[in-house]
Amino acid sequence: MADYHVGAGLFGIYAGTLNPKGDTWRSKSEVTREALGAAAQYLQDNEKEYRFQRRNDENWYVLKVVKMEENT
Repeated sequence: MADYHVGAGLFGIYAGTLNPKGDTWRSKSEVTREALGAAAQYLQDNEKEYRFQRRNDENWYVLKVVKMEENT
């Protein structure tokens, strides 16, 4: 079975396989809508938030699903 990876690029989120050295994509597909939808579904279904800190960044970020009024 292929070893799939997910990564963010300049124009979206990508999923695919890497070459044997792991430094370039062998094949990839742009999956931004699907990835964001899946993340939102997971957070909503599990009533969780996800906190992360990017490399070399002192700020913390939070992903959280918030129910909004229909007319906002």
